[in-house]
Amino acid sequence: MLKRKGIERQLLRDGVLDEKKLERAEAEAKKNDVSLVDIIPQLGYATPGVVYRSLAAFCDLRYVTPSKMDIPQDLAARVPARFVTHYNFVPVEDRNGTIVVAVCDPLNSQLLDDIRLVLKTRIEPVVATPNEIERVTKALYGLGADTVERILSDADSVGSVLSLEDDHAGSDLGDENIDASIIKFVNELFLEAIHSDATDIHIEPFEDQLRVRYRIDGILHQVPTPASIRGFHAAIVSRIKIMANMNIAEKRLPQDGKILASIGDNQYDLRVSVLPTPHGETVNTRILSRSSMFLTLDELGCLPEDLEQFNRFLQRPHGIVLVTGPTGSGKTTTLYASLSKLNQTDRKIITIEDPIEYQLRGITQMQVLPRIGFDFQTGLRSMLRHDPDIMMVGEIRDYETAEMAIRSSLTGHLVFSTLHTNDAAGAVTRLTDMNVEPFLIASTMIASVAQRLVRCVCEQCAEPHEPDAKTLELFGVHPDRAGDGQFRKGAGCEACRHTGYKGRVAIYEILPFTNAIKELTNSRAPASAIKLRAQAAGMKTLREAGWLQARRGRTTIEEVMRVTSDADVLDAIETGDASV
Repeated sequence: MLKRKGIERQLLRDGVLDEKKLERAEAEAKKNDVSLVDIIPQLGYATPGVVYRSLAAFCDLRYVTPSKMDIPQDLAARVPARFVTHYNFVPVEDRNGTIVVAVCDPLNSQLLDDIRLVLKTRIEPVVATPNEIERVTKALYGLGADTVERILSDADSVGSVLSLEDDHAGSDLGDENIDASIIKFVNELFLEAIHSDATDIHIEPFEDQLRVRYRIDGILHQVPTPASIRGFHAAIVSRIKIMANMNIAEKRLPQDGKILASIGDNQYDLRVSVLPTPHGETVNTRILSRSSMFLTLDELGCLPEDLEQFNRFLQRPHGIVLVTGPTGSGKTTTLYASLSKLNQTDRKIITIEDPIEYQLRGITQMQVLPRIGFDFQTGLRSMLRHDPDIMMVGEIRDYETAEMAIRSSLTGHLVFSTLHTNDAAGAVTRLTDMNVEPFLIASTMIASVAQRLVRCVCEQCAEPHEPDAKTLELFGVHPDRAGDGQFRKGAGCEACRHTGYKGRVAIYEILPFTNAIKELTNSRAPASAIKLRAQAAGMKTLREAGWLQARRGRTTIEEVMRVTSDADVLDAIETGDASV
């Protein structure tokens, strides 16, 4: 804890707090046994930057933002990572032999003395926020760098650790200290991914490096890791295999597994997939949060008019609703939101999935197991014997599954499923390619819904933004038609990892199977003709739906252009449709 040396007076003098807020902050700090400067941001009275600027002024020290400084890599190499993490500081500058170190507790004289002793040189302290120090430490040294250093120091030599790359290496490194360090590193890897709101962790071995990447809001971000981590690749993979109940001795075949993890009150399903490559096994871990799954359709980002239309589909007694889009576009989440809305005691709902991504209370769920002959079509036949009202098929992949889904809808069931197509009209072409007769498609389909996820503008750093004429024209919009949209753009901050985006929202292209669409389907019309007819009847394309979200300031035009196809020209805007 910080010593009382008048920091309270400094906070009052700088206008960070008033007397009433200061009294409450002091009481909360004492109650929770934390420092005053730490409790103030937690109470929402001021940002960490404002508080630590006052702390720096009180100590007559400079306040710095290390992430905006050009820190020489050779300086970081001179300061071991284990010292940096243990004493919670980061070197930022070398001034003629004096190392400038950023600390977050400058009143702790013992800490500064310890840093001088371990570095064996003169130091000049400056002040930075704890988040800045942690962030720059990971950028300079890599995730888990102190753990890797500890493993190297515990091992007899680097070479002995590198020998684990051979085919006979197991999970047991022969040293309890090294084993514990590998466990710690893998835990750090998972925790950092979860705290970063990542959906996937990619561990990819190459000839001379081990690359770790997180997928955050649909975009891959490389995770800084120490170069020496390449030597521990086999041990890391073995540890993950043990956690996921895989065969650690099998390194020639792909394997899949699952890890159940609890962090605080939140529970996570970690789906692990391992693939063999020439340089070792590559690991992908999908992170599924049970708490973040239960979303309603409007929370997913449905526009009011789309939500009204979607709700009408859900009230139909029988037929098929297909949600289309590429992998990772949120199709399953939309189906789960639909099932949650329909989940009532007077309805029996059964699903068959591969895999079951989330457990839904009150719904019977099955997972296919192809290795024992339990596939989608087998499961569908069994589902019909259980008298369901509503059925969900995880994905229609072949003619047999499509035929069973159609037969189920013809016998009075409401069926939901997903299909891999680029747009809503493409579902008809995809089904006919599977040899499904067009008259069966026309007689059973309720709607085809194409979906994408676009990143949201970060609310912490959002600011008004006027898109330039060139961007609008590339997007297919004449500058005069931009109207009075409330366009916004993120400036970049810690909350969004300086990307300007945080979170994602769904955009939809909803194609109802009206009589006109059914006629085109029966006549085997191409997907382009079906799409044009649907647009003439009022269907918004994915790009038009994205345009509406951009005009509302929820995303940006650049993000919509990245996610949607250039073929989705905004016909409604170009013709001057005032509703768009």
